[in-house]
Amino acid sequence: MLRLCSTSKVRQEILQSFKIPFVASDSGFDEETLNAESPKTFAYEAALGKYASALECYGLEIPLLIADSVVSCNGILQRKAKNAEEANAFLQAQSGGILSVISCAILHCSAFYYMDMSATHLVLEIFDKNAMESYLKSGLWKNKAGAVMIEGFHKHFIKKQIGTTYNAMGLNIEALLPFLKEAV
Repeated sequence: MLRLCSTSKVRQEILQSFKIPFVASDSGFDEETLNAESPKTFAYEAALGKYASALECYGLEIPLLIADSVVSCNGILQRKAKNAEEANAFLQAQSGGILSVISCAILHCSAFYYMDMSATHLVLEIFDKNAMESYLKSGLWKNKAGAVMIEGFHKHFIKKQIGTTYNAMGLNIEALLPFLKEAV
């Protein structure tokens, strides 16, 4: 059993699909306190902040798994959209361009501490206007960095992918698996 310090439903689904037993908990860290503008720096600092908060709250009674992901489009950080207008602006910038999902994960148990920082790069086709409008109206973009939904809207427009799909969804499970098997 491990403690996933994330409220992301997608991360929970990834762990479930790999039959990793876990309990989901909020780390209590407020990402809005970060001022980093570099996507890599933001993912790293957010993961460290969540880790410190989770360690203080929960200790290591059960292993901690912390993860954070950010989206970079043409080198510009795209955080979670605050409203449909901002989500639309993010999608407009991504359409026909290159976006990167940068994820940072920390796994800590009594036996070891492991950190992974990975990126998945996607070359995207120009988004279909009707599909984009439908996606925006659906609200499925909410609580997703850059309004990116690799397992949904975006998968239809991927021309080329470098990196793993799971990382693009927010958790580089392939890198974590050998360590998760030791931790749980």
